[in-house]
Amino acid sequence: MKKVVASLLSLSLVLSASVSALAAEPVKISKSSQKAASANDPYEPNDDLPFASFANSNVSYSAEIGHNKDVDWFKFYAKPGQLNFAISSLTSEKGNLRVAVFHESKMSGAPRFVENGKLSFTQDLTKEGLYYIMIYDYSAFDSKPINPIPYAFKAIYNQ
Repeated sequence: MKKVVASLLSLSLVLSASVSALAAEPVKISKSSQKAASANDPYEPNDDLPFASFANSNVSYSAEIGHNKDVDWFKFYAKPGQLNFAISSLTSEKGNLRVAVFHESKMSGAPRFVENGKLSFTQDLTKEGLYYIMIYDYSAFDSKPINPIPYAFKAIYNQ
């Protein structure tokens, strides 16, 4: 009986050490253009449409435009109705943030400009389906480095 207990204790210690070692392994992202999630932007990697993070209605999200080529994508499913959207910069570094909302059937449209670190708007959701929110700094089209721009947004829509 003592041998069985000792064996179980030894096995428990080995398993515990193995789990600790696995937990310490870094997460590898398969797509080299993606950056790893950071403390300031837990939704990364979401720089490309296929990696868009889900945004639930009436929930606040905090993220960051971390570099000049960073484009943050979020997505949500909605029925026809209205989207009420608000975004604000969380730092004195306001940047030149832009926001665009697209239905999956038409991935184009004019972006809205965040002025003085804030923007709120209402947009008609004319079709049921998947919508995408694109948040970026205008410098995404430039090679000039930028300081990180933390932001928060909330989207309220029909589910």
